[in-house]
This record gives sequence, structure tokens and C-alpha cells, in this order.
Amino acid sequence: MCLAVPGKIISIDRSIPEMTMAKVDFGGILKNICIEWVDVKQGDYILAHAGIAISVVDAVSYTHLRAHETVL
Repeated sequence: MCLAVPGKIISIDRSIPEMTMAKVDFGGILKNICIEWVDVKQGDYILAHAGIAISVVDAVSYTHLRAHETVL
């Protein structure tokens, strides 16, 4: 089973053309995530798995997902 974690894009780094990265806030924990294969902008919400954004989610879905997270 895979686990995708919801996060909010804080900033985008396009300094490497083949590897667009974003600083993503996961409930106060900031991580660098590859966003090369999703169409996003600063302030958007994503689901990330293994350091890669796999989907964009809307604000309502993000809030719902965050409210139902549990500590593993």
C-alpha cells in the first residue's frame, strides 16, 4: 500500500530545467518535493509520495485530509 501526504506549496524552484522542485509545508514540516509532472503554482495543495507530487488537490479536500491524519 502507498501513502500520499497532503501539503501546501510554499515556493517553487525552477533553477534546474529538468527537475522543478517546490518547498512544501506538511503541517509545519518543510520538505523539497519534485513537482515536475504536475501543473501547480505557489499556494496550491498537493499529495506527495516518496518525494514526488503525484496529484493536485483543492483546498476543501486538503482541509479534509489534514483533519483526518493520524500519527503513525
